[in-house]
Amino acid sequence: MIMSTLRVVTAPKSRAEVVRTLTAQLGPTRVQPGCLRCDLYQDIEHRATITLVEEWETQAELDRRLRSEDYRVVLAAIDLAQAPPVIHFDTVTRRTGSGVRG
Repeated sequence: MIMSTLRVVTAPKSRAEVVRTLTAQLGPTRVQPGCLRCDLYQDIEHRATITLVEEWETQAELDRRLRSEDYRVVLAAIDLAQAPPVIHFDTVTRRTGSGVRG
């Protein structure tokens, strides 16, 4: 599994637009082949910080996502950020814990 984490600090004037744009990505992304999870979070302590977390079954499926027109919308939204975004790609080889499937 590949986990993609995008953290964006929004400017006050563009926060609503960034949140609206990223929220619109959730449903279409979740139904893509290989998407295990796609969630958007707002930091409780720092309201300007938004985090988009995606989990993909394979690197190939994540790569397809990153090259898609839909992901260009994500990139356009982060251009409105107050600071450079932080993006991490993590490969998870094993997951354990309560409620974990397969």
